[in-house]
Amino acid sequence: MPRLRDFTPSTLETYKGPRLHPTWNHGWFFESRVWQFVIFLPRWLVKDDAREEICTAHDERLLEELLQRDFGGCTSSLSPFRGIGYRGPQVETNLHAQVIVLASRWRGTMRYFRALRKELEASSGEERILILRQTLVIA
Repeated sequence: MPRLRDFTPSTLETYKGPRLHPTWNHGWFFESRVWQFVIFLPRWLVKDDAREEICTAHDERLLEELLQRDFGGCTSSLSPFRGIGYRGPQVETNLHAQVIVLASRWRGTMRYFRALRKELEASSGEERILILRQTLVIA
């Protein structure tokens, strides 16, 4: 799909709040359970030897700044990840930036990431942006 517009972080303003930040329990007998979200941001569609830009470096920077502000930090990959799969009857290859963030286990966090996926899909023109969630236990 062709890129439609720039990523607009302001669409997530109504979803942010202090409860998004993970809480850390300190001490011998306490564990913290948090959610880890892994966002695969499609950067390029690879066709033959050419690359077609899907999300820009500017979009990636805006996403990282948004997650740093709303969650207190994030981790990004330096090298792109290659994804291969079907879009309709054709196989395509995409290169993705991977951004990881830790968040509180709260209903509002799920609403935030659904809205984030919707905004990333609307701006990139992609049918589906992959965002994975898993529970982590921090000892």
